[in-house]
Amino acid sequence: MSGRPAKLNATTRAGAAQRIKDGAIPERVAAELSVSRSTPYRQLRKHREDMSAKPVIREI
Repeated sequence: MSGRPAKLNATTRAGAAQRIKDGAIPERVAAELSVSRSTPYRQLRKHREDMSAKPVIREI
């Protein structure tokens, strides 16, 4: 993948996603991370895609 480097790494993305899930306002999360307003939404989508791509191991 080419282009600009991501502003948020996987750990920061997961933390931001959790904060939004817990009720934080995405615009406030963006301001605290010094990113644009759209970044948390885009990163939240990436985080969800990453989580759904991981195999689920269930124990019997």
